[in-house]
Amino acid sequence: MAESEIQQSEWLEEVPNFSPLVHAKKLENEAQEMLEAINQELRNLMRIVNPDEKSHYRSYTNHSRLIALEKHQKWLANNWPKYSHVFAEPQEVDPSAIKPRLELIEQRSQRDIFRVARLYWNLPYSRGYGRRLEYLLWDDSNEKLMGLLGLQSAPIALSARDRKFNIPRDKERKIEIVNQTMDAYTLGALPPYSDLLAGKLVVLAAASQEVRKDYERRYEGRKTVMRERVLPAILIGITTLSAFGRSSLYNRVSKGSNGKQNQWATISLGACEGWGTLHFSDALYAKMKTFHKQLFPDKPLRGFGTGPKIRLQVTKRVLKNLGLPEGKLTRHNLKREVFMIPHVENLDEVLSGTGEAPIYNDDPFDELATFWKERYCLPRSSLRCSIEGKHTIALAIGVL
Repeated sequence: MAESEIQQSEWLEEVPNFSPLVHAKKLENEAQEMLEAINQELRNLMRIVNPDEKSHYRSYTNHSRLIALEKHQKWLANNWPKYSHVFAEPQEVDPSAIKPRLELIEQRSQRDIFRVARLYWNLPYSRGYGRRLEYLLWDDSNEKLMGLLGLQSAPIALSARDRKFNIPRDKERKIEIVNQTMDAYTLGALPPYSDLLAGKLVVLAAASQEVRKDYERRYEGRKTVMRERVLPAILIGITTLSAFGRSSLYNRVSKGSNGKQNQWATISLGACEGWGTLHFSDALYAKMKTFHKQLFPDKPLRGFGTGPKIRLQVTKRVLKNLGLPEGKLTRHNLKREVFMIPHVENLDEVLSGTGEAPIYNDDPFDELATFWKERYCLPRSSLRCSIEGKHTIALAIGVL
């Protein structure tokens, strides 16, 4: 039985206690509107709690997802007819004939397909930030889309990663090393391929030689936007977080075996601490940025205001100036599991900054795809009973 959890926090009904800065800049009306927008969004997070942990997490983020979907609804209505043909129905997929291909996104039509598919995700839509590589995973046997991979700049501070590895504490050295990793902000399969464990194929794609070389080609000799530094165009690993709690997608993804011993594509780094702004929608954050600019016109948002650190800083400043408990409201308590997908055998040594040259362990995508098909896809196909496909996606994004 689901248990109703509708408990209003005391501060929701308290008389606002705006900061002296709000009054000095005569922003009381704007602050009141901002406060009401935050209260409304947080009230919408009061939900029916399901005993199943993942259902609980999905319900927590569903409001933000629906807001993002509504924002893109007109665009989806215009573009779904152009691209609906790339999404498969179950009867269009022959597991024995599947021929995976990884495609780096470089053109607008590819980005549009990525966007349509990404809006089907349970997590709120994100465009990523900083350095980015995005991929479409195709089945060349029928020209249908199997999955998505989106990589972005890795966060400089990530507690689970920083506890696991002896990364230098010196700020400049840490930035240089962390910028040799990326973060997977989108990774997964689409129906009906998801029922054939194609999500594990996307994990293997992230571990592939092609991704590392694409990173080197795109960022060799390029300066960073914020510091205008040329950093080494080396990809030594990719971090990622489970969508909801403990991950069945990332755990025990084999990319082959050495005798009887599996070679795992991922390393679990433990759970994140549950801090951040995941529970605040992009629409609300856009209002926060506007209010932040009114409060601090001389404090520009470096990094375009899109990275998680900047977003958290802006959110905290806004909450504080509204008289809200920023410490409590920026802790969502979603214990997402953190993983590393290494591209080098000597990951510990390279991340610790010893100067040791990376020993690459990445394999060609075609070899990984062949292994996936034999290890995961074909055995799973004998058990397949999914009815999800293009029709399911169309309903989920509201174009039917």
